[in-house]
Amino acid sequence: MDDVKIFRWLLDVEHIWRAPDHVEHKPSSTALWASGPEVKKALDLLPAHEQVKALRFYHIRDAKLCLGSNLLKHKAIVETCNVPWKNTTIGEDSNRKPCFKPTVPTSQNLEFNVSHHGNLVALVGCAGEKTKLGVDIVQMNWEKDYPMVVKNSFHNWANTYEMVFSSREVKDIITYSAPGSNDPQQDIRVKLRHFYAHWCLKEAYIKMTGEALLAPWLKDLEFREVKVPEPSKPGQFGQICSDVEIWFRGSRVTDVKMELQAYGEDYMIGTASSNPEPLLSDFEEIRVVEDIYPTAGIA
Repeated sequence: MDDVKIFRWLLDVEHIWRAPDHVEHKPSSTALWASGPEVKKALDLLPAHEQVKALRFYHIRDAKLCLGSNLLKHKAIVETCNVPWKNTTIGEDSNRKPCFKPTVPTSQNLEFNVSHHGNLVALVGCAGEKTKLGVDIVQMNWEKDYPMVVKNSFHNWANTYEMVFSSREVKDIITYSAPGSNDPQQDIRVKLRHFYAHWCLKEAYIKMTGEALLAPWLKDLEFREVKVPEPSKPGQFGQICSDVEIWFRGSRVTDVKMELQAYGEDYMIGTASSNPEPLLSDFEEIRVVEDIYPTAGIA
């Protein structure tokens, strides 16, 4: 496992596959968006059932995220498993985690995981099947969360997530505060970023295992000494925090590597690897025309 190389990609869909200005949010809007030449070009790279899945979304942004996610998966299979784009079939394992389902013999397999939130899609992957990977993106929703916190108090708001976090984690989340801050609004913002850091780490870990937030052991998994990466400028990668303590049922977990990185002002990306030895590559920003289309064999 020493030669495992983990790659990480990030695709921002905000400024690609734009909808015409006159398109409104209604049931027919996604189909109208999909008729545009650039969108149709991208959709045509996917098998019919994946196109149908993308076009089921009511909001165009969700359809863009689904389209981008599938394109990244196919690109990863082509480049890792050395198979033609037309043979890059995506299926699900026993936990319904997306995986490569070869239809022709291949000498290499692929482990990967994807996440999307806001305008971003992330994929982490590596050759083989022994190393398990998880990734999660969170976007801080200040406009939604701040009024709820003010109305209900941060203590009560955080306690609504007690089914996800252990009692120690809930306490850590509630008592966390901005050092030396006398600004109540800023203190809430800092508390919310700390909460989302916890959430992102836990999501990445359980996605690595192939299970979901309904996993019966969810509260047995604890993250301690959680550091919150400092936000960066819009569209730029920020601070990386990788020294979080992982505990499971009272015992320290040392055979999993985790990393939390800021992106822009409001995003954080969590990565989990069941193999602590290989380095996590820096995230590579992927462009559709320059990076995906050549892999698919089109101009």
